[in-house]
Amino acid sequence: MLKDFNLCIDTKFVFGKDAQNQIGSELKQMGIRKVLIHHDDGKFLYDTGLLDQVKEQLKKEGIETLELGGVLPNPRLSLVKEGIFLAKEEHADMVLAIGGGSVIDSAKAIGLGAVTDIDVWDFFTGTEVPKKSLPTGVILTCPATGSESSEVSVINNTEIGMKLLVSNPILRPAIAFMNPELTCSLPKFLTACGVVDMFSHVCERYFSPDGEIGVIDRMSEGILKTLVEVGPKVLADPDNYSYRAEIMWIGTIAHNDTVGIGRIQDWATHEIGNELSALYDTPHGATLSIIMGSWMRYVYKEDPKRFARYAKEVFGVDWNGDNTLEAAYKGILKTEEFFRSMGMPVSFEDFRIPTDEVEKMLDQIAFRGEDDSIGGIKRLNRDDCRSIYKMAFSFRKTDE
Repeated sequence: MLKDFNLCIDTKFVFGKDAQNQIGSELKQMGIRKVLIHHDDGKFLYDTGLLDQVKEQLKKEGIETLELGGVLPNPRLSLVKEGIFLAKEEHADMVLAIGGGSVIDSAKAIGLGAVTDIDVWDFFTGTEVPKKSLPTGVILTCPATGSESSEVSVINNTEIGMKLLVSNPILRPAIAFMNPELTCSLPKFLTACGVVDMFSHVCERYFSPDGEIGVIDRMSEGILKTLVEVGPKVLADPDNYSYRAEIMWIGTIAHNDTVGIGRIQDWATHEIGNELSALYDTPHGATLSIIMGSWMRYVYKEDPKRFARYAKEVFGVDWNGDNTLEAAYKGILKTEEFFRSMGMPVSFEDFRIPTDEVEKMLDQIAFRGEDDSIGGIKRLNRDDCRSIYKMAFSFRKTDE
């Protein structure tokens, strides 16, 4: 049954070819006067002239700009604090992210910290609750996280080895410029990481203890099936505008709660995988492909019919109602086969990640509630998560 919910996706989307060329006129209409442009200093920004084009578009409309580059994957708190200082010192009234999820998340955190004297990390630890923020804008160049319209920012505090998130509706960007052509030159690995992230965002919502919700489930299955079909095609034909456009929009709807409303969500795969990013700086999409199959193996017997339905609707596995466990398990194997077909790792071994720091990662997971656990479809405590890490050490096609 669909539970009660409140949802406001207050992001304006400007989607299509040359969408970024509308930035000056759009921000002028919003009353923006000075923009802090935030990016990763990527070669792409300079080789394509995108950064200069954006500055010129803003200059034409009388909008001042300042700039802060240097964002890394798993964005750093230290750079966020540098951006907060700059935004305050120069009286910026918008933070504009040019890039993907890491840049956008960093920009959101800067926006939070720029309007308060509270230490921005306190919002991520839950010590403080966000009440206001500078508006953020996005020119999306790497679709993956859906951060261009989500209410989430994830930041890595390297000083203490913790990667935490803050979730609040005020973090949704005010406007997102989305031109699929800007993604055509993305390396295959980054494209594949993005597809895995989108896939996981839907699965975290689909595998719910709440049972069937017809329209939401069918939307989720449609998204997942499309990713399975289009993902390999976009790797084989990276300049195909149609494929890039589908992938870009899926990244958005996979994480702005369009398919997550009205139900308990899981998020254990993300919480377990994030510790690989925090400790080893592993790319986010790779942490998800490494953990997801093992998480599925560990929990699928809690609701085998849900996993069997997933196997049937997403991967075409035959399920007649009598072979539920078999069908469910085939769906898990198909999931890992899909990730591997995209060149993504499905184990620590695949990505040469050490296996001797599991306890350190477990120390950082934010277990909570009366049961001191995480997850939705199955509550997972420290021992459960340890087992999932160990299952993910090396690829296993069948149960031992």
